[in-house]
Amino acid sequence: MKKSFVCNFILSGLLLLSSLDLFAQRVSSDLPWSLRMVESEMIRWPESWQLDFQPKLKWDYCHGLELQSMLAVYDRYGEQYAPFGGKKIYDYALAYADTMVNADGTIKMYKREEFSLDRINSGKFIFRIYEQEKAEKYKKALALMRSQLDDHPRNADGGFWHKKVYPNQVWLDGIYMGAPFYAEYAYRNNQVNDYADVINQFLMAARHTYDAKNDLFRHACDVSRKQKWSDPKTGQSLHSWGRAMGWYAMAFVDALEFIPEQEAGRDSMLVIFNHLAKMIQKRQDEKTGLWYQVLDKSGEPGNYLESSCSAMFIYSLFKGVRKGYIDKSYLKVAIKGYKGFLDRFIKVDKDGLVTITDACAVAGLGGKVYRSGDYEYYINETIRDNDPKAVGPFILASLEWERLQEVKKIVNVVPAQQWKDTLIVSRDGTGDYRTLTEAMEGVRAFMDYCVTILVKNGVYKEKVIIPSWLQNVEIIGEDAEKTVITFDDHANINKMGTFRTYTMKVEGNGITFRNLTIENNAAQLGQAVALHTEGDRLVFINCRFLGNQDTIYTGTAGTRLYFKDCYIEGTTDFIFGPSTALFDNCTIHSKRDSYITAASTPQDIEVGYVFRHCKLTAAQGVTKVYLGRPWRPYAATVFVECEMGKHILPAGWHNWGKVSNEKTARYAEYKSTGEGANAKARVSWSKQLKKDEAARYNDMKYIYKTGSEWLPQAE
Repeated sequence: MKKSFVCNFILSGLLLLSSLDLFAQRVSSDLPWSLRMVESEMIRWPESWQLDFQPKLKWDYCHGLELQSMLAVYDRYGEQYAPFGGKKIYDYALAYADTMVNADGTIKMYKREEFSLDRINSGKFIFRIYEQEKAEKYKKALALMRSQLDDHPRNADGGFWHKKVYPNQVWLDGIYMGAPFYAEYAYRNNQVNDYADVINQFLMAARHTYDAKNDLFRHACDVSRKQKWSDPKTGQSLHSWGRAMGWYAMAFVDALEFIPEQEAGRDSMLVIFNHLAKMIQKRQDEKTGLWYQVLDKSGEPGNYLESSCSAMFIYSLFKGVRKGYIDKSYLKVAIKGYKGFLDRFIKVDKDGLVTITDACAVAGLGGKVYRSGDYEYYINETIRDNDPKAVGPFILASLEWERLQEVKKIVNVVPAQQWKDTLIVSRDGTGDYRTLTEAMEGVRAFMDYCVTILVKNGVYKEKVIIPSWLQNVEIIGEDAEKTVITFDDHANINKMGTFRTYTMKVEGNGITFRNLTIENNAAQLGQAVALHTEGDRLVFINCRFLGNQDTIYTGTAGTRLYFKDCYIEGTTDFIFGPSTALFDNCTIHSKRDSYITAASTPQDIEVGYVFRHCKLTAAQGVTKVYLGRPWRPYAATVFVECEMGKHILPAGWHNWGKVSNEKTARYAEYKSTGEGANAKARVSWSKQLKKDEAARYNDMKYIYKTGSEWLPQAE
């Protein structure tokens, strides 16, 4: 029979709650599930130390799990949606940290000499608190918990004991309790030699707990084979407990992001996690999409669908797909599980408070009141509502689901193809960051991966630098006309000069931009650059570049750029520089009588600017525009099959007042159309290409002098 659980102190907690007018008692159904769950928990437990049904202070893994998930919600949605206004979510988590961590960095109720991995997990949310508060006591507390691992008892293969009181025992629970903290501490403190030990904890646990007969990981293993619950040959416990495998799965996705991609053994972690994902998929209940309390007895009498392991599996699969650790096909498994979770385990009362049902309160092995680990034991352990071990993972799974919905809104592709490492920028505070500048710093944590930055509609007034260390990043706006990055520097501000006026400067390589407007909206007071590029292999698709003089500066010789379906406007020399750049099917709009291009192609580079199938337009009253003039003597610019308005002067090209430029500049056209395409009237020192000469400009390898390693039409 399943047991019910009621804590005696709940009544006093509810009485306290009723006296606090500052807490709203209703939870809006308009909010995302992650926020609804957080608000519900804060209403149930007005003081953060009360989480996990606690009547008094306690330092344990449940507080860390739930508060870390709450901080993730706060970081995602910011103050706009935080309950009760302001930054109550953050303050709620901070209150627990401030209460538990003493001024000298010691922690109430934490005893290092107990050597319990369960006491380490709460350290993870302290990273976030220290990052915000910068208080020395939090740094000391983190160091204290990290020091436990230096002396923590181990087996001969280096695997940590679960606790000192559980000698020689490896529990899957313990991998989650210790390894992600260990990995993050190493990452934040540049302790690179620790990664091997972190990785070993995962590999060691797999060796000790894998059950080949059932193709599952069992709850634990007593390496000494002394415990009554352990198999005399393998040392393994009797069954595969759902939540133990849930802990293990979450440990993978939370630790891997801090372990460098090139670290030896990380690939073995990925192999194990992929096998674990197959186990999870295989044991998913076909009807509900959920998972059973005892996985190797799924569907058998007395067994039940359990919420904490289900939430853990859903979160791990969602994040695993997003991070690229597992195949995108597992997204279907996660989505089915998430929808089943909402249907089966989520209850909402008349005031909107959200409850999660059917969570196993606790399960273990051995101990003073001996736990045998047999089937009857697991199915008869206490079941309760709103257990933190279900609440925390559900919040994290909901955040992943909500991120996926944002991706689906912004990117019109199959989500799993686009959704690897995805950061969301939103001015209204509903994303991961409010500015692109903040997102650039956020990408540092993901440099081993391809990262997508989704920018929601809004006007972002900021001077953005895409740094040189950034690569393999895609920046995607929600709508090209409504996602605007703008600034207003110009050359005459404090003798700034042209090259510091940019709105966006791209120093990194291998970066793609889609559906963005990049604008310099300075008054027409001189040079004012919207886009300044220095990186190589840059792609701009369906972007708008707005400015006046010097709108786009392609600033580094030898770099390769590709502009596809873009709109570019300006006045004088509004596309200029030494790079090789192909403008494919773009609209080039002149706002004044002046010059479109001012290439400065080096003598030894054959191809400079290529305009292919572009449309040249002009503002009303503009009638005298040149295709280009040479900023440097060997400027190379070609227009192939472009449509030219009548604003293009018959001469087409200008020598910048230097007759000598006519001998060196490389200007050419082929089969342009429109009133401005007057081949016979062009200056004699420009060239009309023959068919075979023009055909070269349909060959990316010719334009970019590259092999198959970079063909931008495939981007």
